[in-house]
Amino acid sequence: MARLTELTKDQSYAIADSLAQASSLVLELRIREREALTPDERTLLEQYENHLDQMVALFRAYGIYLAAEGAQQARGEIEGAIAKGKAQLKRIADVKAAIGAAARLVALGAAILSRDPLAIGEAADSLRARPKKEAAAGQTA
Repeated sequence: MARLTELTKDQSYAIADSLAQASSLVLELRIREREALTPDERTLLEQYENHLDQMVALFRAYGIYLAAEGAQQARGEIEGAIAKGKAQLKRIADVKAAIGAAARLVALGAAILSRDPLAIGEAADSLRARPKKEAAAGQTA
């Protein structure tokens, strides 16, 4: 049993172009030899030309189908990459928030070591305060 292989978009277009050239040659022959051909021969050549034109349309349509299929696959890959990028940005934001919280804890620890009540109060207040991004999200929610 013969094994069938799928055509690529470029191969499909190349076949369509070759068939279009063959159709043009049949048309040229039909016009050039119109006086020498019988009406049956002219009809037969016209049928061959129409058949070739139909095949051109089919192979071009298949090429368009393959291009659309490739575009759909690329779209899926892009959407996946966007989702990964968003997840990475979320992780970065979480790390940034954790670093900010750690910095505020270090500031509180330094204030406690300095035994400055005003600095301790300010550091404690900064720990209770919402990060800017969360505060903005809380206002819109």
